[in-house]
Amino acid sequence: MILDAQPERPAPVATDLGRPFWEAAREHRLVRPVCDRCGEAHFPPLPACPHCQSPAWTWTSSVGTGTVHSWTRLHRAPEPGFPAPYVLADVDLDDGWSMLTNIVGAAEVTIGMGVRVAWLPVADGAVLPVFVPLGGGA
Repeated sequence: MILDAQPERPAPVATDLGRPFWEAAREHRLVRPVCDRCGEAHFPPLPACPHCQSPAWTWTSSVGTGTVHSWTRLHRAPEPGFPAPYVLADVDLDDGWSMLTNIVGAAEVTIGMGVRVAWLPVADGAVLPVFVPLGGGA
């Protein structure tokens, strides 16, 4: 699902390590690092697997569905261009990793709520992975 663009919202700053994540997001693909040695997923990307310390890992596609682990509603934007209020959530993805993200299109957010990835175009052609409730939303 592609959401209405928010061109006033700043684009994320991509590091060398995270650039493949943001390039995949532009293509509406959610990816995460998976360790080549132990097979564990982790996020954000790190120079070595946090589970076994192997420096060998590969960007791998994610199913893009999960559940809300925790969340908060913020009423003050961190900088100009961010809409407020907004929901910041820790989402546990169904394929074994978690990420900090926004929940959009939900009148109510609850812990354990099922969500799926959606794509939010922002400034400079960047695309953010955000999450909407399963079975509806945005």
